[in-house]
Amino acid sequence: MADEHHGGAATPRAPWWAIAIIMAGGVLAALQSRINADLAGQLESPYLAAFVSFGIGCLGLCVIVLSLPAERRAARDYARDIATGRFDWRYAIGGLGGAFLVFTQSLTVGVLGVALFIVSVVAGQTLAGAALDRVGFGPGEPRRLSTSRLVGSALMVASVALALASGLTNAVPWLSLVLPFIAGVGVGLQTGANGIVTAHTGSFLVSALGNFTLGSLALGIAAAVSLALTPLGGAFPTNPVLYLGGLIGLTYIAASAALVRYTGVLVLSGAAIAGQIIGSVMLDALDPSVHLSPLTVIGAALTLLAAVIIAGYIPLRSPRPE
Repeated sequence: MADEHHGGAATPRAPWWAIAIIMAGGVLAALQSRINADLAGQLESPYLAAFVSFGIGCLGLCVIVLSLPAERRAARDYARDIATGRFDWRYAIGGLGGAFLVFTQSLTVGVLGVALFIVSVVAGQTLAGAALDRVGFGPGEPRRLSTSRLVGSALMVASVALALASGLTNAVPWLSLVLPFIAGVGVGLQTGANGIVTAHTGSFLVSALGNFTLGSLALGIAAAVSLALTPLGGAFPTNPVLYLGGLIGLTYIAASAALVRYTGVLVLSGAAIAGQIIGSVMLDALDPSVHLSPLTVIGAALTLLAAVIIAGYIPLRSPRPE
């Protein structure tokens, strides 16, 4: 089946099961964010918390890859191809997109607030997904900017803004929106690059391991600089749940690397965003100290609608020329 198009070949519709898996991964990403935020509060250092989360995810992936002979061979061949120039190293640095997102969050959330930060990231991620699909940055063919994709993308950004409306404010330096927007673009680039690495290596686990290795290195440097400037104010918690963020995150990164070839960057981004917003609302609903506004619930529901429209399951036809 295919989505509608503006002339030329139709864009294949992403399979529903891939969209469902990515949405479930988005829900897990919301849980990861909540766990990492609690860890950062205990440590009083968002950089160290991010490094710990990424590092644990990296160690988990190392154990998995090293325990599987086929994955070990794929990892060894991948490293050799990068070293010899057979594979373009620029596709191998996708993990910096995730690290930059965490870094930007630490720099700007205090100024923008969480809501405006997320809306800015979603805007960048959605725009990047549309542009990258159009030029074919990823493991598949270029995907045309159909009416469904354009309308769904606009609805996605508006829905996230509506869901987070209670946290939006005009009392911010609007230039601060540039960094989270760029971070969102970086997440889109990371998704496309991961798909290219997966296609080259034949292993989404190797692609995910490359992300976590590079991300851990970058965040480790950021944490070291932060601690050199400001001594650690908190302490490492004894609650083991607070160390599960990285392991939860690796499932989402691995699923994204495996499935982007079926969905493209934009559909994957839309499904992931919807899953994260819906997951956040679910977590808030379970917290008796949090009051959910009707706008938040409506906005979350609309993100699901937007993801379905972007994927082409509610076709929107362009007016035909006379």
